[in-house]
Amino acid sequence: MKRLMAYSFVFFMLLSPVAAQGLYFDIGLGVGGAWTQVDGNNVSDLFDNSVNEVGVDLGLKFGYGLIRNAPLYFVGTFGAMGHRFDDGSNYLQFNAYLIGPGVIYYPIPLIQLAGSIGYSFIGNQTSLPTIMYKSTGGFAGDISFAIDFGQRNHGGLIGIRYFGAINTLEVSEVKQNSSALSVFFRYAFRQKIPVM
Repeated sequence: MKRLMAYSFVFFMLLSPVAAQGLYFDIGLGVGGAWTQVDGNNVSDLFDNSVNEVGVDLGLKFGYGLIRNAPLYFVGTFGAMGHRFDDGSNYLQFNAYLIGPGVIYYPIPLIQLAGSIGYSFIGNQTSLPTIMYKSTGGFAGDISFAIDFGQRNHGGLIGIRYFGAINTLEVSEVKQNSSALSVFFRYAFRQKIPVM
């Protein structure tokens, strides 16, 4: 991790004399539909209609626009989705995470398109004693479409995000596939450059 941070610092220092668009940062939450399969079986099929099912996502991106007057940012992404089943006495929550590189593009100043891919891990939680909790690692990605409100450096994003992750569970070595389609709200710091 220290080596990665050192390489990143040197990379950005070498680019600092180059004319660039500037820093990018966003953070926020979303809610929507989520789906989880374990060993090819839909988890929702294990519960009756009395179970409350909730899907939530979290997103954070930090990066840099390397090219002056180009509406393009290269970012590092931390993303997550939680898919919870709760019947009032017991709960089962599937949590999948994404860490990796991504790209953000503004075809016009009002519209943001983004995508990321990278390493995934899970941290499931439950009140039941026999459910496994962790993964040996996996792959995840997300894509999003958002409307960007704000004319200067500070703005707000309202958009739609699709998140998907595939992980192999510890001990049992079965696959967990998690996905979510959500509406999100985020704060964004950036310099939007009009398309020439």
